Amino acid sequence: MNEIQRYTAEQIPAEKIGLIVDVRTPDEFAQEHIPGSVNIPLPTLSASAERLAGQPEIILSCRSGNRASQAYQQLQTLGLQNVRLLEGGLQGWKAARRETLSLRKGYSIMQQVQIIVGILVLTGTLYQPLWFLALIAGTGMLIAGLTNTCMMAQILGKMPWNQLGSNQPAPTHCSLR
Repeated sequence: MNEIQRYTAEQIPAEKIGLIVDVRTPDEFAQEHIPGSVNIPLPTLSASAERLAGQPEIILSCRSGNRASQAYQQLQTLGLQNVRLLEGGLQGWKAARRETLSLRKGYSIMQQVQIIVGILVLTGTLYQPLWFLALIAGTGMLIAGLTNTCMMAQILGKMPWNQLGSNQPAPTHCSLR
């Protein structure tokens, strides 16, 4: 495997921003992303490899660089050589004082899950007649960990406060330019 090719935020000129592929979840992408970047979540990246192969250069990004590194290895294994990493991901981009875009304000869905589980556990622990709330929360987190799916996150994702306005596109699998 070749050494990973990287760019810092300062090295990416404005005309290359459209070639940035953000591999975070659609919810994270909606929360904040690099303007002009496209969202292809890491679990679906292999299915998009053929479309990516036609691009002159792909710059992978995530929040900090960890998932983008996984995406880099995945695309290298599939034979794509036109791949680079954004050093430090979105955090590095923001540290360089580059512009970001938010399609939704407020807490991410995972933060909402953590808040609700925390409330259930605290309530069940501090007020003994509701002990079963802590049991339900713990069981739900155990199932989420074992199955890599979170029913509470799926339900929260359908709540009105987690929906984008009708004039804004949903931040799922954006098409490549």
